[in-house]
Amino acid sequence: MPIYEVSKENLNHTYLVIMKKYELLLVLPGTLDEKEAETRSNEILTVVKEYGKDADLAPMGKMRLAYPIKQIRYGYFYTIIFSAETKELKALQTKLGLLRDLLRAIISVYNPSYTPASKMSFTTTITGANRTNEEAVEVEKSDKPAEKPADKKVSIQEIDKKLEEILSGEIISGV
Repeated sequence: MPIYEVSKENLNHTYLVIMKKYELLLVLPGTLDEKEAETRSNEILTVVKEYGKDADLAPMGKMRLAYPIKQIRYGYFYTIIFSAETKELKALQTKLGLLRDLLRAIISVYNPSYTPASKMSFTTTITGANRTNEEAVEVEKSDKPAEKPADKKVSIQEIDKKLEEILSGEIISGV
């Protein structure tokens, strides 16, 4: 836990301020384009720097949300790791709540043993034990050549656009 020494001009003594590391996970709407999302994330980074120090922004990419938030199904995920005083977190959370185009903002104590990629792939079995499936798989080889699938190629952008068209309708029709 880093400790910073701060002196106040109006006081005749120096006191210690304890600053903890925190992680802010934020979700911006997937309806923004990448440049707009980057601009909004940089605006949020400047807000975090007002309340803390050593703020680093790390983009995690565009992903589908587990459930729609404000009728939006996709979002741009970012993490900001910063140091701040505990008493500043409430003010920061309030300020983040007032920002436009911010679907979610979750502040937690930073744990350096987790990275954004490992947080998403971490699983627990039914018994509560953590494990990874690493089993050998035997592949049968045949003498005849494999059948070639049709040569119809579709780009990822076309697939994403089609999914957006399908999913952009009402979540529950008639409600």
